[in-house]
Amino acid sequence: MTTLRAVFLADSQLGMYATFSGMSDDDVTSYAARGMRVRKVPPVTGHEWDASLYKRAVAAVNALRPDVVLFGGDMIDDPNRQDQLDDFLRLSAAIDPDIPVHWAPGNHDAAPDTVVPTTESLAAYRAVFGPDYYTAEVGPVRLVVLNTVVIDHPELVPDEWAAQNEFISESLVASGHETIVVGHHPLFVDHRDEPDTYWNLPGERRGPLLDQMHRAGVKLVLAGHWHRNRVARDRDLEMVVSGPVGYPLGDDPSGFRIIEFSSGQPPQHRYLPLD
Repeated sequence: MTTLRAVFLADSQLGMYATFSGMSDDDVTSYAARGMRVRKVPPVTGHEWDASLYKRAVAAVNALRPDVVLFGGDMIDDPNRQDQLDDFLRLSAAIDPDIPVHWAPGNHDAAPDTVVPTTESLAAYRAVFGPDYYTAEVGPVRLVVLNTVVIDHPELVPDEWAAQNEFISESLVASGHETIVVGHHPLFVDHRDEPDTYWNLPGERRGPLLDQMHRAGVKLVLAGHWHRNRVARDRDLEMVVSGPVGYPLGDDPSGFRIIEFSSGQPPQHRYLPLD
């Protein structure tokens, strides 16, 4: 039986702790009303807090020695901060070179305002991390990695969305491999027909994308972005939203997810807190 073990990391987001520091009581209450738990801490600068967590995640990866690492985006907090990117790349270089890493862009990596990507921001991402959507064969698994930042907000890059949409049509087809889709934004957090929010992909593109995944026999989609854990389903497709390596926005601690694949069996996964 062919097996494969993957580690899924998301939202190391170096610099987020500083961004959310210095909050007032009213700020904390306001975020809580939107379902986000933020900590009231004195103002800080830098990204040492986030970097320390990512360093522990890298050490865990090297100890576990998975067959592959999948990174679901939001590597840094501010796409305009070279110091955050430099430190992220320095820490990532400590991953054992025998363990392949596949990157998917997050909105904090590929959009200058952390929401809407531009031609320039996508070019800058690709210059560092390579293609922003692609397929890869890893043992018994076929990965389809998507740039959900463009799917979420294609308004300034319509040609990029058209090209990726064509790629999706060509790539999401039935094959002899288990097909796993990896991206940053969840298709949905609770159910297919939920309202559009900051946390999911817009329904007008979500529905057709889900239909293509069902036709291709996709059983597992991995995403981050929500900074909490949630597992939801659409028929036999499992939408796994995994908690952050970095700053949590809910009760789930910082951590990462292990996914195990065995030929002919449904994928198994579990979330491991960094503690």
